[in-house]
Amino acid sequence: MENIPHIRPPMGTSVEDCLRITRKHLHRFLQDPSRVPQMNPQNAWEWNERLPALSQFLGAYLHQNYSEFYASPEAAIDEYVSEAEPDDRAQAAQEITELLTMVSSDQELDTATTALGLDLLPPQGTSLRQWLELIRRRITVA
Repeated sequence: MENIPHIRPPMGTSVEDCLRITRKHLHRFLQDPSRVPQMNPQNAWEWNERLPALSQFLGAYLHQNYSEFYASPEAAIDEYVSEAEPDDRAQAAQEITELLTMVSSDQELDTATTALGLDLLPPQGTSLRQWLELIRRRITVA
């Protein structure tokens, strides 16, 4: 029983209530996986779980205090490229592609990238989508 995570139910519900709800969802999924709605992540935790390499890159290199460490966003990206393992860069690039495919509006993209740790605006005259494409190419080529 030590390997089972502790369940902390919301106020007014019991562990058993939570497990009953989960059981129904799992049963439906096992009967017909195509009926499970495909939703984009809804909060920062879900975005970080879904796109961990991109979250690590954006949160560590393109955060709001990047200017304390780098002369420009390009310098931050260059350092990431020089320090990160090729597999990590490839994963982050793949996750940028996934993100750009998942979200259709600029507002959704802004919400997602903020949740993933990006605290910078794209360069003047460049949309966020275009900037992410440029970043993807930059980290892939290296």
